[in-house]
Amino acid sequence: MGLFRLNSSIAQRLDCALVLVFRRPREHHGKRRMAASLDERTVVELCRLMLDCALEDLRAWRGPVVLVPEDVDDMDWARSLTATGSSGSAPVRVLAQGAGNLGRRLERLDRALGAMQLKRRIYIGSDAPVLKPRHYRRVIAGLATHDAVLATARDGGVTMMATRRGWPRLAGLPWGTPGLAHALRATCRKAGQAALRIPGGSDVDRLSDLAPLARALRGDSRPARRELHRWLVLNRLA
Repeated sequence: MGLFRLNSSIAQRLDCALVLVFRRPREHHGKRRMAASLDERTVVELCRLMLDCALEDLRAWRGPVVLVPEDVDDMDWARSLTATGSSGSAPVRVLAQGAGNLGRRLERLDRALGAMQLKRRIYIGSDAPVLKPRHYRRVIAGLATHDAVLATARDGGVTMMATRRGWPRLAGLPWGTPGLAHALRATCRKAGQAALRIPGGSDVDRLSDLAPLARALRGDSRPARRELHRWLVLNRLA
């Protein structure tokens, strides 16, 4: 059974997309705060395992899936990640993020997806393996009554962000800071959009995030989460 077979009529519509915005795991690229405490190979392996968790969710999604790697040179590699496909009938799209800060990239990406008639877009990253089916269901339900839904992380950021009207200007927001969720909601409201905040668990940025992550994944039956938990324990990071 997929994640969204129950209580999720929106997820089965062809205009509701799950969008993964991510970086290709490689040395000296991404998770710099983590790299201050761990060697590069360990950071890369952690990023790879977390990406597997996000892909696990995309493969369970019963609607359109969009993969958005950071670099245009990684598009063929990103296409290879979809070899097993998703459980939905819609094709998997692959787009590149392009230039600019994250806000600018999301603005441009969102306009492109809207032009593809993907009227409801749910964005996730590759650093929140704690996301569970209930988080997705709450976002889906929230889009039925609100223009935007923000799943807020415990550190003040977001683990998911969803829209049914299109994002307002995002380039000037404090990306990567504890004030992001508050600023994003305020920006939506200023643009006349009703924005709902829901609890979104936590993401992984620092070494101190790994022990809580391992506790959250203990007993999780999903294969990629089991493998990530096993790796954390094996490497004494739990």
